Amino acid sequence: MKKFVMVCLAVWVLTSAQAQDSKEVIKKFDEYSSLLLKKDFDKALNYVHTGIYDILPREQMKAVLEQTFSNPMMDIEMTMPEVKGISTTKLINKVHYVKFNSKSIVEMRFNMEGSGGDPEAIQNQIKQGLITQFGEQNVSYDKASGFFTVATVKPVIAASPDKKDWKFVTIDSEQLVPMLEKFIPKEILDLKVE
Repeated sequence: MKKFVMVCLAVWVLTSAQAQDSKEVIKKFDEYSSLLLKKDFDKALNYVHTGIYDILPREQMKAVLEQTFSNPMMDIEMTMPEVKGISTTKLINKVHYVKFNSKSIVEMRFNMEGSGGDPEAIQNQIKQGLITQFGEQNVSYDKASGFFTVATVKPVIAASPDKKDWKFVTIDSEQLVPMLEKFIPKEILDLKVE
């Protein structure tokens, strides 16, 4: 009976610790996402895993974000991402990792004035490109407003040496995985989260 109580207590402690880890990761990811939505890129980039800056230096990443969100050729509206499925915390080489899926809704409208082409043909090209990238079930077009709506679900990896200062990497494309392997363990990259 004493062993049973000890096992139950150990399971409860582990479960409580995991729930706390998950809450902290989600809280930090929400802070990061909120900064991106507010276009406060300097602060948002403090939440990005520093290994990414070996691939794309921080100032270049900031410039890309600023150009994307201030591009006069398109309007972008995003919702706060929703965390879908989250792994248990894994400790590898003194770093804690958590992997989860992030679901976002992005609305985009492209300004076709001055493009010189047939606006409807260009809209169809854009739609086909979005469908190829995100899947037909995840792309819609509202002809009245001119907005494309794209639902995305992307894996995100959180890393922290102390379970407090979480840094994030979003896997936007499988083609990024070989580059990410330079600073994220393969075991974490290969981890499946439902």
